[in-house]
Amino acid sequence: MTSSHGQTAAIDTGGQDALATTLHSVARFLRTVRLRSGILLVSLVTAGVLGTLYYITAPRIFQASASLYVVKMAGVSQDTMPTGGDPSRSMPTFRSLMSSQQVLESTLERLPEKIRRQEFDGLNKLQAVMQLQDSLSVSSEFNTQILDLRYRSEDPQAAATILAHILVSYISFMDDVNRGSSDQNLDRLEEQLKEARRNRIEAMNKRHELIESAPDLVGAGDDTLNASIERMKLLQQLISEARQELTEARATAQGLGSAIRNRQDILQYTDALREHLIADAAGFGGQTGLRRSRLHEEITTLKSRLVTEQRGKGEQHPEIQAMKEEIKLREQELDQMSARTMHDLKTQRYDLLAQQLMGGAIQRVKKAQATLLQHQAEMRQEQVRAGFNTNVVYEIQDLTRNLDMYDRQLESLSQTIMEINLNKGKLIHTEVSTRPKVPTKPVSPRLVVVGFLSLFLGTVAGLGIIWILDIMDDRFRAPEELKLQLNTQILTMVPAMEQVDGDEFDAVICHARPNSTEAECFRSLRTNLEFAAAETGRILCTSTEPGDGKTTISSNMATAFAQSGRRTLIVDADMRRPGLSTLLDIRDDRGLSAILRSSDDLNECVMANLRHSKVEGLDVISSGPRPVNPAELLSSERFSNLLAWAETRYEQIIIDAPPVLAVSDPLIIGRMVDGVVLVVRPDKDRRRMVIRAAEALHNLSCNLLGVVVNHLSGTDAGGYGYGYGYGYGYTENESPGSADTTATEDGPVSIPLPAATTATGTSATASAENTANYFEQKKAA
Repeated sequence: MTSSHGQTAAIDTGGQDALATTLHSVARFLRTVRLRSGILLVSLVTAGVLGTLYYITAPRIFQASASLYVVKMAGVSQDTMPTGGDPSRSMPTFRSLMSSQQVLESTLERLPEKIRRQEFDGLNKLQAVMQLQDSLSVSSEFNTQILDLRYRSEDPQAAATILAHILVSYISFMDDVNRGSSDQNLDRLEEQLKEARRNRIEAMNKRHELIESAPDLVGAGDDTLNASIERMKLLQQLISEARQELTEARATAQGLGSAIRNRQDILQYTDALREHLIADAAGFGGQTGLRRSRLHEEITTLKSRLVTEQRGKGEQHPEIQAMKEEIKLREQELDQMSARTMHDLKTQRYDLLAQQLMGGAIQRVKKAQATLLQHQAEMRQEQVRAGFNTNVVYEIQDLTRNLDMYDRQLESLSQTIMEINLNKGKLIHTEVSTRPKVPTKPVSPRLVVVGFLSLFLGTVAGLGIIWILDIMDDRFRAPEELKLQLNTQILTMVPAMEQVDGDEFDAVICHARPNSTEAECFRSLRTNLEFAAAETGRILCTSTEPGDGKTTISSNMATAFAQSGRRTLIVDADMRRPGLSTLLDIRDDRGLSAILRSSDDLNECVMANLRHSKVEGLDVISSGPRPVNPAELLSSERFSNLLAWAETRYEQIIIDAPPVLAVSDPLIIGRMVDGVVLVVRPDKDRRRMVIRAAEALHNLSCNLLGVVVNHLSGTDAGGYGYGYGYGYGYTENESPGSADTTATEDGPVSIPLPAATTATGTSATASAENTANYFEQKKAA
């Protein structure tokens, strides 16, 4: 599974490739624009001429300007709430009203007859209003109170006059609206004031009724206290105490029973049961028990009343102090009765005491259970009462807040009514801050704007035409374009040559016509290769597609090297369609395929298949019989050994290979040689194919030495625009240094002086001189 780091790296690589592709496309288009700059220039000139004609013939439009200051006085808005004097939020409404139909119709009625006939002759009322709307523009800067008005017309006087009448109509319209709005606002505010008063009275009455319906409530507002809730807290505490008492009583009864059964000391339980012993069983009469029960009830009632009264009267109130004293006296009386009962019980016999204590323990348990049940029943009643009182408290609080809101609303409405009465008819005040003036200069057409638009549109049109032509024409238009597209140099440019009749190398123009101008192209190619920075002893010659002339180039290039005195070997490695072997008429059983398929000694096998040509110092290895596996033979170790053998015996090795896009043979050979020469025919090869061939060589790390541009014609109907000229050349009947003429069937023809240079910047003449100097230095060494 791919890691996140790998995925991120892949995404980054994809983004970089996309960016590189985009930049490459942009750079390529800019180079195309540079090469076709004439189209861009023509487009700019055309746009400039059209812009000039428009500027001369277009009618002059004049614009009158004015400013209107809007002040919104204190008043009411649509929601009848008071507003301030800042009209910034209402400015869009004011702008719309300025160009409304009612204002513009009033403007038409106010205009002088002369202006109306001049500007709106032949238009009905609706059409005239629409023309006013189209010519009028209203704007306002953010957070300002100023409306900026502009009106355009071909007559400067008419523009200023119409704008002035628009201002008058708008001010009149706003005054009418203000008067009507004031009366309507007053009526509406009076109704709202009456309704607010009725609502306040109703809220007060309902609040009073709620307070009377809940006598347990103390206070009337946010500080309202619910007495039931306080009693519930007390009852909750009493229930907890009763449960604790019941638990203790049961534990005491169990302990007492165990002590009686074991005849243990039972006096320790007298203190725990002294308030729960039955008085009649101890011999003190029934009135004592009844008195004790009443004391308990009175103490509980007094404590409940004390808690309730303390909330309303406070701790220091005389009645509160009296209640506390009364509770204290009853508790002391109860303690005294319990003490007497315990004293009497301790003086009795053991059995009688045990019986009385057990009865007291049982009574204590029953009393604790009864007390717990009583308190729980009281708690349920108080919960019902507290729920009702809580709802009443909430309603009272809501009504209190509503009363406060009604009071504020009444105050605000009263103040607003007073302000409207004081400023009646002046809720919105308008004042002209800048009056319209007759313009002296037209605003349209403007020379700067027309010039900029002409330049922009001309540039866009020119670039668009270049882009369309670049898409439609997939050929190289100039040597510079070919050089930049392939990122390599142009070694030489070869014109279209006539076919030479003859056998073997008699059909090669460098051998048949060594003094012709065409031969100079191959000498220039030889010079560029000799003076290259890298080693060029082993050169592969290939092309993009079949028919580009690679065989012609390779044979003439080999002849040129041989004529310079270098031992040269040319190998026909196109074992599929051997063009060199066909050209030299040496297609038989001897050749490269025979060497590569043989297992004999390499030296002997090569010598048996090697051919000597008519050109001194030039040997040939033909393609041989056609094999079934040319690519496998070329990628074998025997072919590498063949190149190593040739390198020890020859100074220059030329290999004629098939086209790059046809088969993989040239890519296999290209990795074994020092460099590759790519032959291109601009009149036939498409740009995409040539670029693809160069990329295929680069992808396999083949050293592309340069490009040979073949089959050029300065008068070609396609208009390639290359042209060629050879200043260093002489006829076959003349020696070097004579006049620049060449022999034809009709006689000598003048040859133009140097016009084309090689990719290294040297002309054909300089190339020949450099070659002569090179070989003189070589001989001297």
